Amino acid sequence: MQKKKAFLWLLFLFCIIVITYFPVLKKLFHRWTQENNSYCFFVPLIFLFLCWTKRKTFDFTSFSVSCWGLIVLILAITLSLVGSISSLETLLYLGLYLVILALGITLYGKRTKHLIFPFFILFFIIPLPPFINRLLTFKLQLITSSLAVILMKLSGLRVFQEGNIINIGATQLQIAEACSGLRYFMPMILLDLLIGYFFLRKFWTRFFLFGLVPLICVLANALRVYILAIFYVSGHASLARGFFHYFTGWLVFMVAILILTFLALIFRKWEKEEVENEEALKESSLNWQFKKGCVFLFCLILIIGSIGLYYFPQTFFIPKKVNLARFPLQIDGWYGEKLKLSNKILKSLWADDYVYNVYVQKNFPGAIYVLIPYYKYQTAWHTAHTPQTCLLGGGWFIVKSGKWNLKVSSKKVIPIKYMWLSKNNEYMLATYFFFERGRVIISPWWHKFYLLWDGITRRRTDGALIRVEMFLRGYVSPHAAEARLKDFLIALWPILNKFI
Repeated sequence: MQKKKAFLWLLFLFCIIVITYFPVLKKLFHRWTQENNSYCFFVPLIFLFLCWTKRKTFDFTSFSVSCWGLIVLILAITLSLVGSISSLETLLYLGLYLVILALGITLYGKRTKHLIFPFFILFFIIPLPPFINRLLTFKLQLITSSLAVILMKLSGLRVFQEGNIINIGATQLQIAEACSGLRYFMPMILLDLLIGYFFLRKFWTRFFLFGLVPLICVLANALRVYILAIFYVSGHASLARGFFHYFTGWLVFMVAILILTFLALIFRKWEKEEVENEEALKESSLNWQFKKGCVFLFCLILIIGSIGLYYFPQTFFIPKKVNLARFPLQIDGWYGEKLKLSNKILKSLWADDYVYNVYVQKNFPGAIYVLIPYYKYQTAWHTAHTPQTCLLGGGWFIVKSGKWNLKVSSKKVIPIKYMWLSKNNEYMLATYFFFERGRVIISPWWHKFYLLWDGITRRRTDGALIRVEMFLRGYVSPHAAEARLKDFLIALWPILNKFI
């Protein structure tokens, strides 16, 4: 009866966390559905399995309640609030993780140290932050391409590499983001930790095995690209597409797991057998009223914190602005036309209003696209974000990037981020900056910081992302294109001050 009552308490507290953090869980599950994060679905099951393996030495139905868990809970809610105001999703997910950890510390006190590894594995429910994801994807694309080219040359193939594009005769292979190997990388790290935990005992063998994961992942993915290239060269291009394309990726991943397991077994032979002296870890004697008080405070803080988390951003001041539908179609000799964004793109932008116009000028072989998503307030899942991900996802490759300090008036100089991009012999000069509450920002980190600062001190987080992109339909020298776009931006500046 006592164990049944304890399980009911665990179920009740778990339901409280699910209800209070349901919006975060919903978005977290959405992140998990992205291909590089699909491994996250298995993490909670692995966590429960690891806890189950400790059932003989750790009595989960005996509570050693500690108030230290309440401090971790307050930290978790604070991080969640900061993540919500500054639109840092990763902090929201970290807050959720810390809430679960806080529950463990509240219920089991010092005994929680015996669950360090399960809670460490549970940390993998948090997907990689987008900027780390982009950085790793780009690096892995280049490394995979280079290693695959080396394998092809060793096989006697005539091959030429340009970035993440591999030319093999009349065929080009592009190492896309989905083929970068990142979807192997995080699952392999997770599996490495589990293999090291169950098979190895020494820290140095576990550490050495962990260090081999990046090498195994990169080599396995390069081997996959090499196999697909051989299919193309040998006249079996159909085997490099569709089902066989994905099957090859699965097969290479399984081979990588077998290699990792084989290495772990070799390392295990080097270790001396050790017998652990296990003893049951049960609760210390604590006053039942104290236990109920801590659990009650845990629930109260969690509920009050979650209410503040979701309702505080709704109290922000929303200033009035000019209707963006009246945004001018004639700017400094450029004549524009209104365009309409698809519902899919609008949903990904999260904008409350937007401008999307294309401008052309007589005798100039190009067009300027102006996209301005505007936000009445900004919070997680409702904020402006830098356009690099969208551009790279559309197949564009960054050739050059930098910053302009553009003098837009006699007393005003603003920073502008610019990028030269190419795709299939087409070129684009893209610029952007955040224009928010009188500030011009190009750093996404300062953008996040000022969202938090202004949300707390000024109770407003309105703003817009200004994207101005020049598509070149004929030859224009880079210097001439940049000069034209700078002139356009100077003419655009007073208009932005009026409408944003």
